[in-house]
Amino acid sequence: MGHKSESALVFSVDGIKPITKRALLYHFKRILESAGIRNLVTRSIVPYSLRHYMITQRIMSGVDFRAIADMCGTSITQIERVYYHLNDTIRLTNAVANYRLDSDGTIRVV
Repeated sequence: MGHKSESALVFSVDGIKPITKRALLYHFKRILESAGIRNLVTRSIVPYSLRHYMITQRIMSGVDFRAIADMCGTSITQIERVYYHLNDTIRLTNAVANYRLDSDGTIRVV
Protein backbone atom coordinates (compact mmCIF):
# COMPACT_ATOMS: atom_id res chain seq x y z
CA MET A 1 0.00 0.00 0.00
CA GLY A 2 2.81 2.42 0.82
CA HIS A 3 3.14 5.47 3.01
CA LYS A 4 1.10 8.60 2.40
CA SER A 5 4.12 10.63 3.38
CA GLU A 6 7.47 10.21 5.10
CA SER A 7 5.96 11.71 8.24
CA ALA A 8 2.97 9.31 8.30
CA LEU A 9 2.40 7.72 11.68
CA VAL A 10 2.44 3.97 12.16
CA PHE A 11 0.75 4.00 15.57
CA SER A 12 -1.96 6.64 15.85
CA VAL A 13 -5.64 6.81 16.71
CA ASP A 14 -6.43 9.78 14.50
CA GLY A 15 -3.48 9.93 12.07
CA ILE A 16 -2.34 13.22 13.56
CA LYS A 17 -1.20 12.52 17.11
CA PRO A 18 1.16 9.59 17.81
CA ILE A 19 0.37 7.02 20.48
CA THR A 20 2.78 7.53 23.34
CA LYS A 21 5.41 4.93 24.09
CA ARG A 22 3.87 4.53 27.54
CA ALA A 23 0.43 3.76 26.07
CA LEU A 24 1.90 1.38 23.49
CA LEU A 25 3.83 -0.56 26.13
CA TYR A 26 0.81 -0.62 28.46
CA HIS A 27 -1.42 -2.17 25.79
CA PHE A 28 1.32 -4.52 24.58
CA LYS A 29 1.67 -5.89 28.11
CA ARG A 30 -2.10 -6.35 28.38
CA ILE A 31 -2.18 -8.22 25.05
CA LEU A 32 0.59 -10.58 26.21
CA GLU A 33 -1.22 -11.18 29.50
CA SER A 34 -4.49 -11.86 27.66
CA ALA A 35 -2.67 -14.35 25.45
CA GLY A 36 -1.52 -16.20 28.57
CA ILE A 37 2.17 -15.54 28.01
CA ARG A 38 4.02 -16.02 31.28
CA ASN A 39 7.28 -14.69 32.70
CA LEU A 40 7.07 -11.40 30.80
CA VAL A 41 9.70 -9.69 32.92
CA THR A 42 12.24 -12.53 33.01
CA ARG A 43 11.78 -13.20 29.27
CA SER A 44 12.20 -9.48 28.44
CA ILE A 45 9.44 -9.56 25.82
CA VAL A 46 9.08 -6.16 24.17
CA PRO A 47 7.33 -5.05 20.94
CA TYR A 48 10.62 -5.53 19.05
CA SER A 49 10.44 -9.21 20.03
CA LEU A 50 7.69 -9.61 17.41
CA ARG A 51 10.07 -8.51 14.65
CA HIS A 52 12.80 -10.82 15.94
CA TYR A 53 10.37 -13.75 16.10
CA MET A 54 9.08 -13.08 12.59
CA ILE A 55 12.59 -12.92 11.13
CA THR A 56 13.59 -16.10 12.96
CA GLN A 57 10.50 -17.92 11.66
CA ARG A 58 11.11 -16.76 8.08
CA ILE A 59 14.73 -17.97 8.21
CA MET A 60 13.72 -21.32 9.74
CA SER A 61 11.09 -21.66 6.98
CA GLY A 62 13.80 -21.39 4.34
CA VAL A 63 13.14 -17.83 3.13
CA ASP A 64 16.41 -16.38 1.84
CA PHE A 65 18.11 -13.48 3.60
CA ARG A 66 17.57 -11.12 0.64
CA ALA A 67 13.79 -11.54 0.81
CA ILE A 68 13.79 -11.10 4.59
CA ALA A 69 15.96 -7.99 4.36
CA ASP A 70 13.54 -6.53 1.80
CA MET A 71 10.53 -7.36 4.02
CA CYS A 72 12.11 -5.68 7.01
CA GLY A 73 13.73 -2.69 5.34
CA THR A 74 17.23 -3.65 6.40
CA SER A 75 20.37 -5.08 4.80
CA ILE A 76 21.31 -8.69 4.15
CA THR A 77 24.47 -7.99 6.15
CA GLN A 78 22.43 -7.01 9.21
CA ILE A 79 20.22 -10.11 8.93
CA GLU A 80 23.30 -12.32 8.58
CA ARG A 81 25.05 -10.63 11.49
CA VAL A 82 22.15 -11.08 13.93
CA TYR A 83 20.71 -14.39 12.75
CA TYR A 84 23.73 -16.30 11.42
CA HIS A 85 23.56 -18.78 14.33
CA LEU A 86 20.29 -20.10 12.90
CA ASN A 87 22.19 -21.57 9.95
CA ASP A 88 23.71 -24.15 12.32
CA THR A 89 20.25 -25.02 13.64
CA ILE A 90 18.93 -25.39 10.08
CA ARG A 91 21.89 -27.59 9.09
CA LEU A 92 21.38 -29.85 12.11
CA THR A 93 17.63 -30.09 11.52
CA ASN A 94 18.17 -31.00 7.87
CA ALA A 95 20.93 -33.47 8.68
CA VAL A 96 18.80 -35.48 11.10
CA ALA A 97 15.42 -35.00 9.37
CA ASN A 98 15.04 -38.66 8.35
CA TYR A 99 16.51 -40.18 11.52
CA ARG A 100 15.25 -40.95 15.00
CA LEU A 101 17.25 -41.44 18.18
CA ASP A 102 15.96 -44.44 20.13
CA SER A 103 15.96 -44.52 23.93
CA ASP A 104 19.01 -46.81 23.85
CA GLY A 105 20.97 -44.24 21.80
CA THR A 106 20.64 -46.09 18.48
CA ILE A 107 20.05 -43.87 15.44
CA ARG A 108 17.40 -45.30 13.12
CA VAL A 109 16.22 -44.22 9.68
CA VAL A 110 12.58 -43.10 9.75
